[in-house]
Amino acid sequence: MPRAPSRGAGNPNLLLATATALLGFVGGWSFGHVHGLHACGSSAALNNAGSLRPPCSAQPRTHLIHQEANRTRYALEAATARLEAIEKQRACPKCQSASEAVSQIEELESQVRDLTVSRSSSTSGGEASLDMTQWASVRAFKRETLWKETLASLPYVLGTTLSKGGLLFTKRKPANASLAAAKATCSEIDVVVASSSPDVCLAVFDSRLPIYTMLRTDASGGAVLEKQRLDQAPRLHTHAGAEAYTPQRLAKRSLIIAQQDTLPKKHSMLEALQTTAKFGATAASVVKRIADIIKTRKLDQNHKTVIVMATNQGTLDLVANFACSCRQGPAEVQRALLSTLVFTGDEPTSKAVELFGLASFHDPALGDLPEGAAKTYGDFAFVRMMWLKITSVYSVIATGRHALFQDADVVWFRDPIAYFATEADDQVDCFFMDDGARSSRYTPLYTNSGFYFIRNNMRTQFFMHRMLLAYDTVLAVRSHQHALIMLLLDHMAKHGLTVGVLDPMLFPQGQVFHRKKAIMQSFVDGTSRPFVFHMCWTAGRTDKLRYLKNMALWFLAPKCDADSWKSHRDLGNSSFNHDQANCCLAGSKAWTVPTPYTQVIDLKSK
Repeated sequence: MPRAPSRGAGNPNLLLATATALLGFVGGWSFGHVHGLHACGSSAALNNAGSLRPPCSAQPRTHLIHQEANRTRYALEAATARLEAIEKQRACPKCQSASEAVSQIEELESQVRDLTVSRSSSTSGGEASLDMTQWASVRAFKRETLWKETLASLPYVLGTTLSKGGLLFTKRKPANASLAAAKATCSEIDVVVASSSPDVCLAVFDSRLPIYTMLRTDASGGAVLEKQRLDQAPRLHTHAGAEAYTPQRLAKRSLIIAQQDTLPKKHSMLEALQTTAKFGATAASVVKRIADIIKTRKLDQNHKTVIVMATNQGTLDLVANFACSCRQGPAEVQRALLSTLVFTGDEPTSKAVELFGLASFHDPALGDLPEGAAKTYGDFAFVRMMWLKITSVYSVIATGRHALFQDADVVWFRDPIAYFATEADDQVDCFFMDDGARSSRYTPLYTNSGFYFIRNNMRTQFFMHRMLLAYDTVLAVRSHQHALIMLLLDHMAKHGLTVGVLDPMLFPQGQVFHRKKAIMQSFVDGTSRPFVFHMCWTAGRTDKLRYLKNMALWFLAPKCDADSWKSHRDLGNSSFNHDQANCCLAGSKAWTVPTPYTQVIDLKSK
């Protein structure tokens, strides 16, 4: 009796039969739709001259063809991939390769696109084609790749959508299906990042009079708009009523909803108006005094850049720690002290800064600022100090110098000014430290306002002028950083401001400390050399100091703690002067133990 064929021997024939049948079905089905053989009858596909014409259905069904072709293509790719694997194991000359099968499907899809013609104008849009528009093609590309090719300066964030791709529309047909070919047809790419929520739709228009700021409209008949307005003013809002959202009224009125909930309250606007007016009344004289200080003390010798810091009495020890970190560093870092101008909240704090060897400036126009350090992010002291952060940078830029602003909790290891002057892209107007946060509050730049460099030019001067006038927004969102990112986007879109986000490996901050311990260990080991480290991402001052001390990044002697600075406020209530000679730890080096605070480097976050 003849032996039955083995199970393995039958697999190639079975797969071949399946693939052939599947390809035949796709080819025949697609051919029928392309040539109008379904829904209308075969005779409908030919005109009097006997030539091919598009499907005669009143509603073009090319979108269904594309969908079905895509589904079939994916199934065929899976089947032919298995078939290809068998080809490699045993000879199968009659088997069709996977690439050939996919090529045939692509050719059929191309025929569908080429045979689709524009319909007469109507109020209903074409569902599957680019009818009635100038667009010649739309293709989906890998989302991360397309993002980096079009939004290179904005960090790409994983996990923000279920979509694996992004769409690129072109008005000239690309030479091939690649992203490079599509981009080659463009001299400008306008980018829209829409919400990934499943109930959000996107309308795309082209115009010689474009609107560069995306408008969000409520398609729910007012429900979304009313909720947003209720959230903005829970005690004051009254629903407009159903009559405000009738079809007749909405036919003449778009329901525009805010891109972010940042509407300032009345008290915030009043405080901002008073604060800004006080500074504006003396701004010219303030800027002149600052220019005189920079010139007299030669603070701009390092590439015409001034290091700007802002402090009150509550963060004096952090400013002193920065100074001591520079004093213990290499020569390139030591000269940072010769370029630093510290803006203070009161005159006694200015005197203490000067005694420590740094240039300082104070003026009542800078605001009535609290003496104590912020206890938590966003509290009263934190928000009011934001005004000093704005006016300080504005004033230095107004003198014609570049500005490198940094918070007091920054430690230097290398000179970042040299980096911005010689290594960084000189066509970028401003560089910001990457905050590390990937929340909607800081989207899409995710910049940190505690360390940034601004080149002096017309664009940055205007930007800082607008930032000065945006203090009401800072008060509303309780964050200088949040308001700054909003304004950056506005000036990028409207005024051509260019923004760069710094590499966290070169400019690390608290998020790296908390979440990337291997990178932090490379800093400790000396295998990686950052320029600076910013101890942000802390709940408050207590944690900030503890982490710095545990990493051997605290360079102040124990006798110069925060309490000693308070007792020294009157310049005499202390047994020693709070200067570098008395307060800086002799011989201390970054990441090096033992210190008076630790015997071993501790990178724990708690």
